[in-house]
Amino acid sequence: MASKRARAAASIAVTVGLVLSSTIGAATVSAGRNRSAPTAPTNLHVTATTPYSISLAWTASKDSSGIASYTICCANTSSMTVSGSTTSVRYTAGIEAARSFTLFVVARDNGGNYSKNSNTVTVTTPADTTPPTKPVVTVTDVGPTHVSLAWSSIEEGRVWFSVSKDGSTVISGTRDTAGTVSLLEPSTTYTLRVFAGDFAGHVTAGDPFTVTTEARDTSDTQGPTAPGNLRTNGMQFGDGETWLFWDQSADNATPQSVIEYRVFVNGVFDHSTVGRGSTVLYGNPFSQNTYMVIAVDESGNASAPATIVVDNF
Repeated sequence: MASKRARAAASIAVTVGLVLSSTIGAATVSAGRNRSAPTAPTNLHVTATTPYSISLAWTASKDSSGIASYTICCANTSSMTVSGSTTSVRYTAGIEAARSFTLFVVARDNGGNYSKNSNTVTVTTPADTTPPTKPVVTVTDVGPTHVSLAWSSIEEGRVWFSVSKDGSTVISGTRDTAGTVSLLEPSTTYTLRVFAGDFAGHVTAGDPFTVTTEARDTSDTQGPTAPGNLRTNGMQFGDGETWLFWDQSADNATPQSVIEYRVFVNGVFDHSTVGRGSTVLYGNPFSQNTYMVIAVDESGNASAPATIVVDNF
């Protein structure tokens, strides 16, 4: 009798297990096949503006699977995505001062379905009347032929930086907050200055400062390796314009980032570039030209030349 009861109980357990498995599987398939879009966000409105931001709020969307995210669109083709629990945001993507923008919000549910657009709002940002703060500059490295700097400036919007050497611009219009002034002479004092500019055209000059480069290391007599695989990648043209590419050299003492590359056209020095494996130059139009690149380290040692003959036809 006990054996019959045990067999019956086992049979019931198997049946229940099959039913649960079937139910869970059906639910999973049903959830995976969710094609129902969430409701559109409503009541989108502006709560605050600055020259480079628009604060927005809206009424949440609804969906049986839950809301995964909201995407705000679009200023200068830039969008911004936030979590599905968010119903207010400070939108900054693509926002510029004294410009008019029309924005809307779209919801995405956990099944990957998108809602219709919310209502749109149109808003004009105020003008930027505040210049960037004076750049704070740090000298991070000095060698015989280079000075490396880091800088910062506070501004709500984007900031572009320039660097001058003895009154002449040597780095211009960069968003980077660090850079290297190269092709300097050893044991020489230079006056450097960093400028910060914003979208509205304000420019704030940093304080000028002097830096003296190091003397050459006369004990270093080993030159860099020759630039490798000198090539054009097919970028040569009949007017003589040629794009040269090469594998960068290595040196026993000079960092690769400050190795100088001297570029020659038909045996005549054309220009130098630093810390990179490419340049653009001009040979004789509709002619065969010989281009040569030599690497030079900070001690003045030169590599063997790399040479290529190019048909500029």
